[in-house]
Amino acid sequence: MHSPNIYSKIEKYKRKSGKQTEWHFIKSLNSYFTEDYQELERIKNNILNLLNDRLQGKVHSIRARVKDADHLIEKIIRSVNDKPDKYAKINVDNYYKIVTDLIGVRIIILNKYDWKEIHQSLLDIFINDPKYYTERPEDIVENFDRYYNKDDLEGKNGYHAEKPIVYITSADDRDVYQDDNLDIDEAKKHYRSIHYIIRYDKIYFEIQVRTIFEEGWLEFDHRVKYPYDKDNEKKQEYIEILSSLAVAADRLISFYTNNEKDFKISASKKKPQEETLKESESPASQTLQDKIISRY
Repeated sequence: MHSPNIYSKIEKYKRKSGKQTEWHFIKSLNSYFTEDYQELERIKNNILNLLNDRLQGKVHSIRARVKDADHLIEKIIRSVNDKPDKYAKINVDNYYKIVTDLIGVRIIILNKYDWKEIHQSLLDIFINDPKYYTERPEDIVENFDRYYNKDDLEGKNGYHAEKPIVYITSADDRDVYQDDNLDIDEAKKHYRSIHYIIRYDKIYFEIQVRTIFEEGWLEFDHRVKYPYDKDNEKKQEYIEILSSLAVAADRLISFYTNNEKDFKISASKKKPQEETLKESESPASQTLQDKIISRY
């Protein structure tokens, strides 16, 4: 059952685009998706069991969800116009081949430097071979059909359908995430996460790896502005500050983890650790965000 406002959004899209094909598809998608939902839940549980087994003791937590019908429809409404090369031919028979996050998995780590071990584990769990990569969005359905039930996938867990990508917000992080099997993207101002698109069973699904502080920050950011309230200046001001706090928290966790032994040394033998973090003198006119960034 759709939420009441989904129909107003569909009507708004219909008036704006004037496209009827997508409108008919969107109206009929709910019944098809409802039929597929239990199968998606089964696949999701299998993925969770696999990842929990292989990543046990390496991560803070793993959780997964099947995208609900309202969010699926909203995504399609946005994407038909924003990504026509990928979504122009979407229909009830191929939507599960085009939408790559019908199932989404979050892998949460405590220290951002733990990403390397998780990254390598994911490359080992799922086949990572560039021949399976979908280089162009319009090829995603073709690749889906081409590599389904291939002999060399027999008994395997699936494959990486795209080259993994990490979204960073600071040029300094380029050194942290250097890896031949990972692309780096600085285009998203406040978004920090590693993304994997995996072909598994009858679908593609998405894995996102991020720290616990980034997860908390992005959950808040997603709730207060995504995707329809991106131009509120007051909210944007606070978003900037909260984003900086998340970055500072991650850096402090990494600092503590990498220097844990030093914290156990007697203060009489070593200067208090606080002095290594002491804030340099800064003008009173600096904003809280500037102070956070300059300190951490």
